[in-house]
Amino acid sequence: MRRVGFVLVLVWVLAACGGEGGAVGEAETAVTDQAESPPTVVENVTVPAEDGLLLQASLYRPAEGQQLPGVLLLHMLGSSRQAWQESGLPDKLAAQGYAVLALDMRGHGETGGERNWMLAEQDVGVVWAYFTGLEWVDAEKTAVIGASIGANLALRFAASQPKVQAVVLLSPGLDYRGVTTLDALARYGSRPLFIAASEEDGYAAESSMALAEQAGENGQLQMLAGAGHGTNMLTAEPELETAVMTWLNNHLQSNMQSSTPTP
Repeated sequence: MRRVGFVLVLVWVLAACGGEGGAVGEAETAVTDQAESPPTVVENVTVPAEDGLLLQASLYRPAEGQQLPGVLLLHMLGSSRQAWQESGLPDKLAAQGYAVLALDMRGHGETGGERNWMLAEQDVGVVWAYFTGLEWVDAEKTAVIGASIGANLALRFAASQPKVQAVVLLSPGLDYRGVTTLDALARYGSRPLFIAASEEDGYAAESSMALAEQAGENGQLQMLAGAGHGTNMLTAEPELETAVMTWLNNHLQSNMQSSTPTP
């Protein structure tokens, strides 16, 4: 186990509406212009779950580029994909050459419906299949980033999908609402794993250390202080975002410079 201690202004320009292949219903598209970075296309899409529930998500990608490494984002309990947008992470990942999909899980955000964590686990697989089916996403180079129960779902999905190359867990738990992780980690195998938690966040901190210990040399653990829980840590500790992006670059885009743009 390796252990390390340690505003973005958006100018929105309306663009023509239209969905990428595989999206259901109309997609809303916008372009984000970041200083010294290629423009980012942001598109809201709808993906049908296996039981017919319409899952709402947002896609972020550079305006130009094909076969981009893909990152799937899964939020915390009681949150939504908006939390990722507020953190600035999707736009910064897109500026680094990633395609990003942020999902509103069932029972949350614009997806609505009832919360059902067994079905939510299935939903992640459905959305990943849609995402990697887009012509500009490289299905062989994907990662999943999850926060809190979204972290647990991220690890469980990755354990079942060998094409996922890396996973980032923000404040994971050994067991959140019956969604467990130690058993999934055993199936995940020797693939890279990044884990972060804040020391005062008792259960998440203890769970993170236990997962990192089991992951051994394949895991990197970053313990913070006073940073809160899940996606809140990205805002409280900007160094965490830098560490996550550098780690992803090293594992998914090893041929590119691993530094991140200055906000």
